[in-house]
Amino acid sequence: MEPTNDQDPNYYHKVVDCQWACPAHTDVPGYIRLIAQGRFDDAYMLNRESNVFPGILGRTCDRPCEPACRRGRVDGSPVAICRLKRVAADLKDDISDRLPKIPSRKNGKRVACIGAGPTSLTVANDLMPLGYDVVMFEQYDRPGGLMRTNIPEFRLPERCSPKRRRSYSTWAWTFATTRRSTV
Repeated sequence: MEPTNDQDPNYYHKVVDCQWACPAHTDVPGYIRLIAQGRFDDAYMLNRESNVFPGILGRTCDRPCEPACRRGRVDGSPVAICRLKRVAADLKDDISDRLPKIPSRKNGKRVACIGAGPTSLTVANDLMPLGYDVVMFEQYDRPGGLMRTNIPEFRLPERCSPKRRRSYSTWAWTFATTRRSTV
C-alpha cells in the first residue's frame, strides 16, 4: 500500500483508506463518529446500508480495513474498526421500525433462492421491499447457511443469532425445507 499523500489537495476528495479497503465500502468514519456520540442505533443502520449483517461481520470479518487505517501510520495502532462494528450491533436497541418495509401490494414477481444463507438473506433484504415474493429452498430447518453451521461457537455465539434472525422475523418469505439431492 502506498503511503497517504495528504499534501495533494485531491487526496481529500477521495474515499478514506479504511473505507476503500473494506470490500463493502462501509462508511467507517461515519459509524465510528456515531458510536463516539453514543448513537448505536444510527451507527448500526449506517453500517447496514452497505452490509446486511453488521453484527455477524463484527465478529467474523478478517478486517482488511484495519491495516489501511491512517491511525496505524500515526502511532502504529489502527482503530479497532471491526470491534466497533460489533459494539454498535450489541448495544443497539430495537431497530425493527427502521428496517425496510415490505409492501402489502406485491409486484407479482417471484424469486427462488437455493439455500437460506447470507446471499439468499441479502437477496430477500433487497428485493422484498420492492414487492418481490422470495422463496428459499433450504436443507436445514433454520436460515443462516454457512454463517450458522460453519462458524465456530467461540467466534459467533448462538446468542448472537436470535438477534439477527429477529430482524427478519416480520418478513413473509416462503421457507421450504428440502433434502439434499445427490446426482
